[in-house]
Amino acid sequence: MSLVEPDGQGIFQSDRVLYTPADGGIVRWVSGDVYRVLASAEDGAGAIGFIEGQVPVGAGPLPHIHERTDESFFLLSGTIAFLGGEKTITAEPGAFVHVPRGTLHRFMNVGDAEARMLFFFTPGGPELMFLHGGDKPEPGSAPVIWDAERTAEAMAAVADINPDLVYRTELDYLFKPEGGRPSI
Repeated sequence: MSLVEPDGQGIFQSDRVLYTPADGGIVRWVSGDVYRVLASAEDGAGAIGFIEGQVPVGAGPLPHIHERTDESFFLLSGTIAFLGGEKTITAEPGAFVHVPRGTLHRFMNVGDAEARMLFFFTPGGPELMFLHGGDKPEPGSAPVIWDAERTAEAMAAVADINPDLVYRTELDYLFKPEGGRPSI
């Protein structure tokens, strides 16, 4: 048995391990949501972006596509409607949703309480928009649901890093959630 992997890296190479403590990560407000980025493409080899999300009632991003990145969600609490392609599904706690790269998607909290979820990008990249284009939390304030103009501002702020995020707001008519705020 070899202690060296095919890529030449030793199996005991501790600096390959990414650790974010329980109180770690970077918090940003994005489109009304609170995201704690626990791992990003800027950490290590960029293999993953991992986020803990708190989604207030009626909040969630506008329709978008990741051309080079898969995105997966695990719902911890609440009720989230997901658009995947042309189909809208409603997910409850314990549900898992995987959106392959190149698939139109969005989500919205359609429940009556804040939803919590974990989501990740493979490889990492789109979470860089949260880190570099998201709003820094302001004590005593609440996140604001972004409109198309604020979303465009965030995207302009990260244009030089190309976070693999293409908004398709003209396709929002496909999203047909039950409950929640009307589509923008």
